[in-house]
Amino acid sequence: MVRSFLLLLFALFIWNPSAHAQDTERLESSVTKALEYFIDGINDFENQDYEEALDKLIAAQLLFSEDAGINYALSDVYAAVGDFVNAAYYGQIATDLEPENKWYLLHLADVYRASGRNELAVETLQRVLEIYPNDQDVLYTLSESYLEFGELEKSNDVLDKLINITGGMFELHIRKFQNYNALGQNENALSELEKIRELNPGNLTTLHTISQYYLEADDLEGAESILMEARERKPGEPTTLLLLAEIYTQNREWEKLGRAFMEMIEDPMIGPDQKIELARFVFAQSLNYPEEEVLQQQSEQIILALSENEPDYGPAQLIAADYFLQRNEFETALEVLERVNRTMPDQSEAWGQRIQLLFTLSRYEEVISLSESASNYAPDNSFIQFFTGAAYMLTHQYEEAEEWLQNATLSPSQRTFRSVIYGTLGDVKNELGKWDESVDSFQNALRLDRNNHNALNNYAYYLSLRNENMDEALEMSKRAVEMEPQNASYLDTLGWIYYKKGDFEQALEYIQQAVATGNASAEVYEHLGDVYEALGELNNARISWEKAFELDPEKTHLMDQL
Repeated sequence: MVRSFLLLLFALFIWNPSAHAQDTERLESSVTKALEYFIDGINDFENQDYEEALDKLIAAQLLFSEDAGINYALSDVYAAVGDFVNAAYYGQIATDLEPENKWYLLHLADVYRASGRNELAVETLQRVLEIYPNDQDVLYTLSESYLEFGELEKSNDVLDKLINITGGMFELHIRKFQNYNALGQNENALSELEKIRELNPGNLTTLHTISQYYLEADDLEGAESILMEARERKPGEPTTLLLLAEIYTQNREWEKLGRAFMEMIEDPMIGPDQKIELARFVFAQSLNYPEEEVLQQQSEQIILALSENEPDYGPAQLIAADYFLQRNEFETALEVLERVNRTMPDQSEAWGQRIQLLFTLSRYEEVISLSESASNYAPDNSFIQFFTGAAYMLTHQYEEAEEWLQNATLSPSQRTFRSVIYGTLGDVKNELGKWDESVDSFQNALRLDRNNHNALNNYAYYLSLRNENMDEALEMSKRAVEMEPQNASYLDTLGWIYYKKGDFEQALEYIQQAVATGNASAEVYEHLGDVYEALGELNNARISWEKAFELDPEKTHLMDQL
């Protein structure tokens, strides 16, 4: 840019040798000022101070509007700020002043492309090619411009010229393939893929791309042939095996799938990270096709082989545990998790999974006995803390439950799970007679997840027992029942609240629904008896209380009512 401007200055000085000294002095002053504006404007542009750059360059252009360099610089700044109208205006002036300047023309074409004026961009690039017919950069830009303009065939014509000039390049054939693919010309697209393959026959990425194209065209046989070649070139390569696995899955060729994966699982040269990806794939297929016995056998063989071949790799053991959990083989899953805890005690996830499984199996004492070790190796694991606290709660050790659950609220966890923790803590604090703290816990639970139906139900029930905020309790109970309409406990709570509000007919309706679920507890039957008594149906009341006592002989207070 500066060189172009200095040439202009030289021309100005020799243009009129007979000019008066005063005119010459005025001209020298203008030239000097314009040059200052120009240089300052360029510096501001490079420092991304675009407003200052525009001010300086406009001042320079006003002094010498016929300088191509100044107009080009102005166009460049306007383009940088997204003002493509002015960028095109000054860019056109620059190219008119220097019609053979390749860089000015390319810049103008970029401005047109950026503003969506692709036809003008193409025309400008063609002007460049009239001067530089074999310029590779210009030809490639022209092919991209045709692509943006939707002229894919013309884009390929330009790419053909580039291929003739360069002798053929991988990237050019890839672009032609993409264009043919977009045009739906499958044979031409495949031809380009084969040319790519010839250019670089040992490139696995190329072979994978070709195979994927065959897969998309539902030519599974062609895809498998290409992938077998890739497999021969690099046995055990994970991407190749995963693509083959897709074919075997579509064809339901489970034995082929199993053999391919077993070879990789047993290969000591392949890393465990790659093996686990394949194991997860086959595990997912076993879940998708539970009726396929051969697949189930292959899946078990692969997962067990991975577990045995990678005994010190935690994810391999965890996926084995997950597999057995899905098959409801809980004892085997526990054996795997126990082995992980013993050999890799720093695997926090294994401790959490083991404790959660024991809790699910109602083995609360085992949860409690394991909790200290688990917490030592995973001190901030909210799952371990929660299930331990819940185990203490269900064994009526409320003070210990409170401590563990309180710690769980301080450990990182997802919002909905934190809501569950606070809701359970609310239950514990209520049992400990800490009602105000119980309220705080339930409110925290519902603030974190307003749809925590267990917290809604329990909080509502405790309010009803205390005859506090009965309208609020009723609304919370209704919401819980809406979310779990077959939950006997929730239906009982709603019926009991109606009972406490004196609406015995509504109370009877919902508590009878609770009994109809087949999951009614002794407490539900006791409530049903109380409702019948309020309605004057004493025989039904006695029958309900007898059922309650039968389910829970510790309810000795019912003896006086039988």
